[in-house]
Amino acid sequence: MNIIHEPLRYAHEEGHTDVCYSVDGQNFITCGSDGDIRIWSVDEGEDPHHTCIGEWALSVRQKGDKIYVSTGSNEIQILSLPEGERDGVLTRATDPFNQIALCKNKNFAALAGEGMEVSIMDLETNTLKTSFKELGGPCLSVAICPNAVKVAASTGDGKLHIWDIESSMLLKELTCFSKVNSFANAKNLCRLEFDPKDGSTLAYPEKNTIKLLNTKNWAEETLNCNEITADFSILNYSSCGKYLAAASVEGDFVIWETGNKNVFKVTKHESSKAICGLMWNPTGNGEIVYTDIEGQLSIMSHCARLQRVDVEKKDAIVDEHGFEENEVDFGDMIEDNEIDSVVRDLDRPTSELEFKGSSSKSSSRASSPSRPRTPEIPLQASFMPTSSPDHLDPRYLCWNDIGIVKSYGGNNAGDDVGSKSIEVEFHDTSFHNSMMLQNFQEYTMGSIGKGALVVANSSQIMVIPLAVGNKEWSLKVEEYEDIILVAASENLVCFATTNYLVRVCSIFGTQRAMVSVPGPLVCMSAFKNVLMVAYHAGGIRNGDQCINVKLFKFEGLNVECLELGSALGPESTLYWLGFSDVGTPGMMDSLGMLSLFPPKCNTWIPYCDTTKHRKNPGDAFFVTTVFESYQAIGGIRCKGTIYPSFIPRPTVCELPINAPFAESSTDKTQMEMDMFSWSNLNIMDTDRKYKETALKIFALACKNDLDQRAFEFMQIISNQQILNLGLKYTTKLNKKRLADKLIELASRLQEDGQEEEEPSRTFHSGAAATEISTPEVVIKPKPMKFRLSKSTHKISTPLRKQETETTEETTNQSTNENNLSAINTQESLFSEAQSFTEEPSQPKNPFLKKPEIKPNEDLNATPDTTLSWLSGNPFLKKAKKPSQASPLSLTDKFAGVDYNKPETKQQNVVEAAEKRKLSPAAEKPIEKQRKLDKFMFSKR
Repeated sequence: MNIIHEPLRYAHEEGHTDVCYSVDGQNFITCGSDGDIRIWSVDEGEDPHHTCIGEWALSVRQKGDKIYVSTGSNEIQILSLPEGERDGVLTRATDPFNQIALCKNKNFAALAGEGMEVSIMDLETNTLKTSFKELGGPCLSVAICPNAVKVAASTGDGKLHIWDIESSMLLKELTCFSKVNSFANAKNLCRLEFDPKDGSTLAYPEKNTIKLLNTKNWAEETLNCNEITADFSILNYSSCGKYLAAASVEGDFVIWETGNKNVFKVTKHESSKAICGLMWNPTGNGEIVYTDIEGQLSIMSHCARLQRVDVEKKDAIVDEHGFEENEVDFGDMIEDNEIDSVVRDLDRPTSELEFKGSSSKSSSRASSPSRPRTPEIPLQASFMPTSSPDHLDPRYLCWNDIGIVKSYGGNNAGDDVGSKSIEVEFHDTSFHNSMMLQNFQEYTMGSIGKGALVVANSSQIMVIPLAVGNKEWSLKVEEYEDIILVAASENLVCFATTNYLVRVCSIFGTQRAMVSVPGPLVCMSAFKNVLMVAYHAGGIRNGDQCINVKLFKFEGLNVECLELGSALGPESTLYWLGFSDVGTPGMMDSLGMLSLFPPKCNTWIPYCDTTKHRKNPGDAFFVTTVFESYQAIGGIRCKGTIYPSFIPRPTVCELPINAPFAESSTDKTQMEMDMFSWSNLNIMDTDRKYKETALKIFALACKNDLDQRAFEFMQIISNQQILNLGLKYTTKLNKKRLADKLIELASRLQEDGQEEEEPSRTFHSGAAATEISTPEVVIKPKPMKFRLSKSTHKISTPLRKQETETTEETTNQSTNENNLSAINTQESLFSEAQSFTEEPSQPKNPFLKKPEIKPNEDLNATPDTTLSWLSGNPFLKKAKKPSQASPLSLTDKFAGVDYNKPETKQQNVVEAAEKRKLSPAAEKPIEKQRKLDKFMFSKR
């Protein structure tokens, strides 16, 4: 029967294309100049599995459950079969590898390098066993014998080399090929092949013939075909070794029988294109797969004589009351009636078979009903926050409050190198100018912070410090790990790998630390010196992802860790992870609920349900940043998708941050939501709004005759200033009973020693405090104008002025809990609390008269103590200051000399009593006078 060619199929772009079969013969793998790896099934109805591994690929081979590919990045990539996922790197070099040859019986691989070198690799340990260097030209092809005893290579200087692997000795050298300076310029691939049985014969092409070289006595035999005049370029033995197929540079196929050296069949490519990939099916079905230089693929069938299986030679299933199988006779164990029942059951449908176990002990076990199979829910894969999926092109690598990182042409490896680029835009052009980078290394991950820009692929990261743009640096990881996540902040550059490790570097390349995470990583984000990592803490439970969050703080070379848990909804996945503008950890699930982890609360609190702000059920909100200080969430509204479009450029909008209380449409609930948010988050300028909202809630309860609710509200907030204002409002409404309760509450607060507000009242300070360190409270003055309180006395002394300023400062600092604790989030999470005390203000009773304060009384003095300086000599005002000598006097010997005696406290008091000063508001600060100014003339 003649050879049958299947119709040509498109496999790769035009250029060198290689092909190989899997060990089981159920799949064949191709690679080409577009950098793609495609795993095809022998079933033509299935689509190939596609994987991009680089700019181009030259050779592919498969062994066990791994695929070995020679890529354009000068390395041998390892992929898994049949998924096609990356499984590491076998080796790297300075030049590409032109061919991969695998040993049949041992785990060795021979690599033909462009850099005039042949390498022998151990596939079990992924280490170099031996190498043969300093060849006369680039190595075009390589072959290794089945027992890994000899290796042969063809080089660009036209020679054939044969070495012994153990001793690294050159056994034979022949000149039989045409010379060429590069594999890219070679028309003849000069493929070699050892006999698959024992490797005693080496086949290699020489012009339009095939030479068979005996590796024991170096005798040669020639295989030729009179119909072929073109040079042979590639050849391959069948798995049994009985057939040898060769292809020429003009698309001719010739198959010889190795036993009698006769031509078995001859055929030709339908387009007469040069063949660059050829392999027999290892199952021995007589099929050959091949590829040409235009990236086309086809399969030839009926390329060998197939042995027919004689049905009569098969063993009988039932032979005289028994089975004969595996040399075990079951004839004495089965009765005639049991055989008849078995034969009758074979004729019935499966659904009608019944097990009758009451008649014999051997069938006493009843059949159990089949259990329904639980659908498998995969673990959430790792992803970069604020990035779009990998299959989109172009796509966003990162979008945050610093800028936008875009990737062009990164998904299609067949595009021109010039079209693959990364663009960086900054929201504030005064911070940094935009950048455009050529993506030569196929970077697929990116992150931008205030300190640096980070891009990475699976094997290395590149960092560009924003302070100095010409000091970029890169870092490669080991061959056994791949980079899956990156994060950048003002002080840190972090990247996570597949072996559950997170490595931390400084902005300029110092490796500061590395930590281990107890599970597969999901997401990662950084802020200043803090890193937040989300990981899988367990398997799927009732459809819920078991994701936990860890918080790491890096101070110098020290590391602190805090477990935060998570806030995922039922059967949801993690959608966004990051920090607010003040450093509060935040996360958002696929249900649209954004939660924050305020340091004072020590728990996740939901603060915004983004689904309430969408128009259609298919819309989503793409979070870019959280403005906690402005009580807003920045992001993009996506219509019908969860990721923003690339063109036209989407518009960033804001959503308010408010906890989703029940009945959120009412005014009362809106005020309660605001009070809750202002009390737990670091929001700017909330002092006045906090007091007004609190009084509105109190007044609303009073107007509705809900005195118990009003009193309860005052107990909850426990703010002395608001309590006094509420007491005045209660007096106006003539609610004496409620006023009495408020007075008692104010007295109780004073007796208990509580402050007007309690900024240090947190979860950590209670009896249920955990081992986590309590937050550190740092008081920061609020930028606001001080107003002087009215005074009944007229005399304004320096002491009174100091007391007035102290009183005003205390009054302005007595604000709500949020403004008193304008703390750094990370410090509050990891540092110990520092308690501070303030003297509580006295409760004011509106029904009592104000005591009169005399001008000559000190508020802080005891009753029997008076100011001695007010009871001094009444003639002190008439005292004259001693006149000073003129600095320009010609008769005074002390002219120009000034003796400044240190003034005592008593002198200052006397001067203060002599001269009345203006009010502190009208007083201007006196500048310090230099000594040389005394000699200067003033204009009149």
